[in-house]
Amino acid sequence: MDPTNDTTEQILEHARSYMLPQTLRNWPWQSKLNPHYRLCQTESLIWLRSFQAFSPKTQAAFDKSDCSLLAAFAFPHASAFDLRSCCDLMHTIFALEDFTDNHPLDQAVSRCEATMDAILNVNKTRPDGEHIIGEIARQFWKRASSHMSRPIVKRFERRWREFVDALIIQAQRHAEGYICTPEEYMCARRDNFGTYQCFALLEQSLQLNLPDEAIDHPLLQSLYKDTTDMLILSNDMCSYRKEVLVNDAEYNTITVLQKHLSLSLDDSLQRLLEHHDCNVESFLNVADKVLKKDGFPSFGPEVDLEVATFVDGIGLWVRGYDEWSFASGRYFGDKGLAIQKHRKVVII
Repeated sequence: MDPTNDTTEQILEHARSYMLPQTLRNWPWQSKLNPHYRLCQTESLIWLRSFQAFSPKTQAAFDKSDCSLLAAFAFPHASAFDLRSCCDLMHTIFALEDFTDNHPLDQAVSRCEATMDAILNVNKTRPDGEHIIGEIARQFWKRASSHMSRPIVKRFERRWREFVDALIIQAQRHAEGYICTPEEYMCARRDNFGTYQCFALLEQSLQLNLPDEAIDHPLLQSLYKDTTDMLILSNDMCSYRKEVLVNDAEYNTITVLQKHLSLSLDDSLQRLLEHHDCNVESFLNVADKVLKKDGFPSFGPEVDLEVATFVDGIGLWVRGYDEWSFASGRYFGDKGLAIQKHRKVVII
């Protein structure tokens, strides 16, 4: 017997491993891939690389994550123009996170604020000496917003403010080495995960024009919250291995539960699955109420149809994020599709 194989088997036998729960086993939406994926992927990557913002190693990691694939799964009905905007948004979000994670607090704050100013002032030349993320955000939003209605633009701007504020809080806690309580973690993560501004582009991608009264209704906001929580929990389960291997798992629900509730890895995953199941059940119940106008007002036949289309789009978003987690190389390299089937993750 080959001694090299023996060593590998012994390592695998004693390595920490966990089983990914089937979180979407009761989810009725099936994945769809936008037909403009390859075209928009190419265009968006060329755009991102033009800034020369990353080292070759970091750029390779971005390419491996394939943010455009996430956009293509999450916005399957977008036109080529709007899908390109969605790809650029994903690249902008992931770039800002990269430029704030594990960086000094003052740098994280200035980079977050640069993107906010750029989004509010798309025709303003960025100041000398500012980090390149400001110009990335400006170019993304100038192009994307050029075809949007004013209400969608305002929703995105409001959500971006909440996003960068939450990123700054995350940077402050990281600088202090502070591990959040479960409640603190979920509260902050809902704003810094990035889904809320994506919902503005979802509305645009579906060519909708929903009134504020519909968007801001408590039942639709409940769908937003359930969706975001599902994505956070799914992300943390998938990213845990990668984060442990680089000693950067403090900002993860699993670590939070282990620290504050003294749970084992398996028990933490079980707790996450239970939470996720509650979110699935809540989402399906609330969506049914929205569609049946049970506690949700009618805005007339045309707008009611748009609301139904929007709810369907959110459902596809959840499925799309799960598909991307395995189909891209972000969390599991070239083993993602196999892990999606057998669910075993080895931390090695």
